[in-house]
Amino acid sequence: MTNLEEHISKMSNEEIRDNIMSLNTKQLKLIKESSYLNAFSAINTLKNTLKYKIKNDNMELTSEINLLDYYLNKTIGLLDNSIKYESDNNIKLKLQEVMDIRQELYELSSIIDGYSIEIAYVGELADQYGIKILSNKDYDNVPYSIKKVEDLITMINEVLSKFKDDYYKYIYVISQIISILPMRLVKENYFSIVKNTIMRNLKPYTKSQVESQINEYKKQFDSSIRDGYGTKFDYYFREIQKLRNINLSDKDIDGLDDIVKEIMRLTKEINEIFDFILRLGLISNMIIVINLTDRIAISKEIEDIYYNWIKVIWDEDKEKADELTDQIEKKIKEIEEEIFVDLEEFNILNSEALNREDFSYDDLNEELLYTKKILTYYNDAKLSDYNILFPEDESLITQEYLEQIVDSLIQYINRSLSKMKNIERKVRMRKLLSHIELPFNGIEEFNNYIKYSLDNRVLPKEEINLTISYILYFLEDLLNTKQEI
Repeated sequence: MTNLEEHISKMSNEEIRDNIMSLNTKQLKLIKESSYLNAFSAINTLKNTLKYKIKNDNMELTSEINLLDYYLNKTIGLLDNSIKYESDNNIKLKLQEVMDIRQELYELSSIIDGYSIEIAYVGELADQYGIKILSNKDYDNVPYSIKKVEDLITMINEVLSKFKDDYYKYIYVISQIISILPMRLVKENYFSIVKNTIMRNLKPYTKSQVESQINEYKKQFDSSIRDGYGTKFDYYFREIQKLRNINLSDKDIDGLDDIVKEIMRLTKEINEIFDFILRLGLISNMIIVINLTDRIAISKEIEDIYYNWIKVIWDEDKEKADELTDQIEKKIKEIEEEIFVDLEEFNILNSEALNREDFSYDDLNEELLYTKKILTYYNDAKLSDYNILFPEDESLITQEYLEQIVDSLIQYINRSLSKMKNIERKVRMRKLLSHIELPFNGIEEFNNYIKYSLDNRVLPKEEINLTISYILYFLEDLLNTKQEI
């Protein structure tokens, strides 16, 4: 028992309650100040990013850049206003305004993410045609050997055995191998594997968690038929459609290489815009935290940083902005260290309270639940859907509803597949299967899947040999580099 634990164990219930309340208030003050500082730092970065994009991006992106500028200035305005003492009614209005902006940014990020998913599929299609060309060129004279397939399966099993105690590496290896192997399953078998695996994986989760994951699978399989796709940043929608309309089967390796370069250029831009919107969304989280803690005063030091920051933002003085950023980052580190120290004491107090049969949380519940709400926004690093952060139904999923919602996913996939050519169907089916955690019922079924995928009765020997080489390269690279997953 530490000195602190011993000291707390001797406190009365009232003293523990008072200390929990005091620490809770202090934590909220630190979180509020950290939210201000993180917002200042992020806005400095986004201002510089936007300035660069305005100077360098093409004219077709003018409306997109203007939209980003609008949201950035909106968040600056909300942050600027937050320092002023307001009536309860005005605070509620501002809180609703920033929550509306957060929702708009979430929807925008979802659209951009859809473009990222769809252009990645175009890239995979180009790769498939490239594989056909390269396999015929480089492996034409290499004979098919069942022993090569068996040796590959043996090596895969050895690698999986090596990572059996590292769950994330284990599922990573399986996922990567599935993403490399050609998709040869017929629809009925594919749907059976998908349904059984998802039913197994999602059984222990709540209804809201399952609904979120099913929606994610739908988005990953085909974002182009989701709500909102093509409604914003339509420049990228048009560019992706142009690429999708190219007849890739007519292209030689140089032609495919040019297409891949264009895909990489667009992917870089899309990722940059997604990152910009994500950062804006996380700033909105910080402003929500600030508004939810409106009656907690910040220190004079944070106020001074605030007034320096707002001046630097509008003056666009890079030297002063860099100096201020250093000051902000240093202060954020100090606050984070203080939060960590206080959290340790808070946890000991809470543990002691829980161990006492006569301790009542009735006076604390409302305050601690409110703090939990604030922390949910503060710790949200992905700009998650509001319904995921604050689910209405936290009950475990029923078997009946689970089957119903998984069937809706299968129907969604089937509708999407009906509009695609065979090669695109195979690419998308493979991608989704690689995203699902641990498909197949055990290692033997996985081994049989590998063997069937590399069967020379269903796949040319050239593609089989190229695929084997690629998987061996992946495994050797994984073992030699000890890369983090």
